[in-house]
Amino acid sequence: MNDTVVQVLLVGLFALACGLLALAWMRRRLVLAAAALFGVAVAVWVLAVVAIASGFRGADDFAACGDDCNGFHYSVVIGVLAPPLLIALAAFAGLVVLEQRRRARRSQ
Repeated sequence: MNDTVVQVLLVGLFALACGLLALAWMRRRLVLAAAALFGVAVAVWVLAVVAIASGFRGADDFAACGDDCNGFHYSVVIGVLAPPLLIALAAFAGLVVLEQRRRARRSQ
């Protein structure tokens, strides 16, 4: 398995999520975007774990596929590694919203 591909995909996915959350923040929709990110990340994580547990298309062999890795193996790796990162990012966005609301109440 080529680690560089997985790393580039993870960084790209994280950067895309950060950009979308920043855009949502500017449009005052950060709560909705963070909730959507959280829901999608949990759904992807559950699907990846179910695929691994059931052995769907050899998903349980993603860590030891070596030179026989295909796109599905890479998608399983991304499906396992990216969701915890994105869930943490969604939680951080939620904290940002809470702090904004707290500051708004203090200034009134």
